[in-house]
Amino acid sequence: MLPRRTLAMLISASLSAGCAIGPDYVRPDMPLPERYLGQAAVDQRHATASADLVAWWTGFGDPQLTRFVILALEQNLDLAQVPARVAQARAGLGAANAALLPSGNINGQAARTYQSVETPLGQVLDSTPDFDRYGNACEVNLGASWELDLFGGLRRGREAALAEYQASEADATATQLAVAAQAVDIYISIRGLQARLDVAHWQVQTQQDLLSTVNLLYGKGLAAEYQRRQVEGALAQVQAPYRFSRQVWTQR
Repeated sequence: MLPRRTLAMLISASLSAGCAIGPDYVRPDMPLPERYLGQAAVDQRHATASADLVAWWTGFGDPQLTRFVILALEQNLDLAQVPARVAQARAGLGAANAALLPSGNINGQAARTYQSVETPLGQVLDSTPDFDRYGNACEVNLGASWELDLFGGLRRGREAALAEYQASEADATATQLAVAAQAVDIYISIRGLQARLDVAHWQVQTQQDLLSTVNLLYGKGLAAEYQRRQVEGALAQVQAPYRFSRQVWTQR
């Protein structure tokens, strides 16, 4: 039969098992609009072709872009630190789970002694028949403990560790998304600048050919002075953005 003190402790623990320090976590109600700007275009694109959300940049169908994004993900230092942060959070969750379970320890030691015959006790024992000067001693200790979570502090700690672990995984996904998005943005910006350079170069070449034709007609008296000046002005207008785009391209 259990002692009264032990029985009282067990009853107290069972009654307080459903209680914990602090209120339970309640997910906040975040009102969101039913539709967002550009949702119709996104829905239409999803209806025509479904892209891989894990490697969404492959939806552009550009192998060069895919190669650059993969290189950015492999060489980014922030992403290199993400596995360590996730492992640290996972270890914290494991420690919080272990704190709710019983713990035990076992240790042992052994010793071997030698009795000297130079001491008075050794001389007396040495005269004893079949005296063994060597002795062995072994000791094994076993211990167990279990911290009762009477007020729910350990359970709250486990909830916090689980939230930190989930946050670390979400942070890993967000970091990967940010690195990939930045790489795609830079690549598209460069491609756009290249396209602008091609268009500007084509416009300059067209105006230069037109100016050559007008100069030829002007030399033969078939074009007026103002026509030649108009073409020269149009050439200067297209040369300015072309030079600016080349300067930006060189700086990049």
